[in-house]
Amino acid sequence: MRTVSSLLAAAVLCLPFTALAQSASGENFGTTDTLYTMPEAGQGGGAGDPTPEQLAASPEAQTIIANAHRMAGDDADLMAAADQFCSWNAGANVARGAGPDFVQVFDDVYFANSGWVGAWVINTSDGIILWDTLNSEEEVKTIIEPGMRRFGLDPADIKVVVIGHYHNDHTGGLPYVQRTYNPAIYMGKQDWDVIMAGDSGLLRGEDVIDGQKLTLGDTSLTLLLLPGHTPGSVSGIFAGQYQGRTVNILNTTASRYSTYTSMAAFQRMFDEAKRAQVEAVVQVHPEINMLKIATLNALHDYPLAGPHPMLWSVEKTAAYMDISLECGRARVAANKTARDAERGPDYYRSPDIAE
Repeated sequence: MRTVSSLLAAAVLCLPFTALAQSASGENFGTTDTLYTMPEAGQGGGAGDPTPEQLAASPEAQTIIANAHRMAGDDADLMAAADQFCSWNAGANVARGAGPDFVQVFDDVYFANSGWVGAWVINTSDGIILWDTLNSEEEVKTIIEPGMRRFGLDPADIKVVVIGHYHNDHTGGLPYVQRTYNPAIYMGKQDWDVIMAGDSGLLRGEDVIDGQKLTLGDTSLTLLLLPGHTPGSVSGIFAGQYQGRTVNILNTTASRYSTYTSMAAFQRMFDEAKRAQVEAVVQVHPEINMLKIATLNALHDYPLAGPHPMLWSVEKTAAYMDISLECGRARVAANKTARDAERGPDYYRSPDIAE
């Protein structure tokens, strides 16, 4: 197994992307039928989501949504998750600048926050892992770097960057970080292909291998490919230290899945997360998963006197993931109902050929 140290010794709400891949001849190929197969360039944004009207009009979807609420029982947190994820897009609106700009989440984990998007900062015995880079060079300079310094962290110790996916709100600060600190950078291969085809100013880094262990010093991350939002989206499980114990956290790169293909990827990811007994499901966008603006505000006074507001029991977190998947099935069902109505009973009939 290669560690980050050996690699360093050898080398140095997201925006939609809907263009189709190009064949060698320059012609478009593939499909935009996102109910069944994802476009080669990835869905991005809300591609593949049913409309609110389609979700409401699908009896099958409404039956599944009712079951998701039954799964939540009388737990207010799980019921709120069912309400959010069983909407047509499972989204959340967060204002730019909402919440503190940099907080300590665990003893060795921090969150840099612009309001609507953030980045994880993981301190290890051999340097810092940065997961995503905010939206621009300016945000690295005004949020990530000064935030790190306030907590006694040196940005020059950034040794590794993991990118959830290539959209600008995750990679906007990456050219500056690469140019300034020369870390090892990990991204899904197909996302590297997309971003390097443009004028990114980046030097290509490492491809994420599905299921790989990424180790820096005393800390390992497990990285999982999560295709759907983009072709090479990356999720993963990382550990934090809190009150003398290790807690495992699932970090996703997207939260809704309205197609058969994206559902399968999330099912696999959640199975891995349950096996790791994660206690929270997060991403870099607050309010979409279990990292809330209210949680960031509470963490402003770390260490906390009481229970950590982001950590649930292993069993409750597993139920949260099950409800999330059930709501995904409802969106797939709404898409299917709409497709069936659009195609009609004669869609698959072979045409009559005149004699």
